[in-house]
Amino acid sequence: MDEVKDIYNNKKLLVRAMDYPNLQKGPDGLEYDCSIWANEFCMLKNGTFSSVSTTLIVPDVGVMTYKNIGFLIDSDLAECFHISKIDSSSRGNLLDGDFFASDADFQTISELANYIETSNDPTMNEVNINAELNAVKGLFFNECPKQDLLLQRLYVARTCLKDITGIEYPIYSYDLKNGKLNYVELTDELEQQIIDGLKTNNIFYWPDDYQLPVTAKIENAHTNTHKI
Repeated sequence: MDEVKDIYNNKKLLVRAMDYPNLQKGPDGLEYDCSIWANEFCMLKNGTFSSVSTTLIVPDVGVMTYKNIGFLIDSDLAECFHISKIDSSSRGNLLDGDFFASDADFQTISELANYIETSNDPTMNEVNINAELNAVKGLFFNECPKQDLLLQRLYVARTCLKDITGIEYPIYSYDLKNGKLNYVELTDELEQQIIDGLKTNNIFYWPDDYQLPVTAKIENAHTNTHKI
């Protein structure tokens, strides 16, 4: 059974769009900066992931996702408190008492899902949520001409998240043209292709407390366990 696909088919899957890990200059040279991912997952762990913007995607409608990679959330396990059929220009945080957004359009996720289906509207919607780590079910990247690069960067983020959470999140590709979500099987061959792609840019290091070069860290785990 594919839990993520079941959530998606039930029209309850949210995406949290993220920047992909970028290169930065560190004390030991260039490194991948995973700090944004680390910060969000630390908030998910400690219960301060509040008022965050997400987007509902539904089968057969290619809803825009704001950015090309991110993580997947089960809306049933999140508090969805502000639901808009478009970008609601939200800002602030309920925890700080300064949350603001334009008027909500719907009261429930089901109402938004029905609207997207009946209107076939691909416009990016906005669902503000509070959530904890158990609501996160996987990672995604959008299918596009540069999807190999997206998958490589998402793989780096996935490795970082395993260090933080102990969880090996499954990866899915999302087809914006027709609203299809597909599981990406990380075979040995595909993992090696990803590692080789990362290596073409030299040896890069994890930020902060991570000491091993990222490609060495990934390759060692791949060689020893076939999974990170």
